[in-house]
Amino acid sequence: MALFDDLTKKVAKFTEKTIEKSSELADTAKTKVSIKSAEADLDDQFIELGKLYYEVLNKDNVFDEKAAPVVQKIDEINQRIENLKSSLEKE
Repeated sequence: MALFDDLTKKVAKFTEKTIEKSSELADTAKTKVSIKSAEADLDDQFIELGKLYYEVLNKDNVFDEKAAPVVQKIDEINQRIENLKSSLEKE
């Protein structure tokens, strides 16, 4: 009977440690998910800021040497989109 009691105590300790470790892993996973969510929110804000900056550059005809190639590429892509849309309308 002593062997059974010993075994029961060891299993109980092992289970307790496993539960503690599982809880730690769950907390870590939850924190990592929160970090990814916050990073996604940050990316959304940078995208919004970029859109606003693009509008300011176009509306006020502001010349920014670093932004000019990006603005030009955006304009080219917008033109390509418009061409594709009009080709769909013709079909």
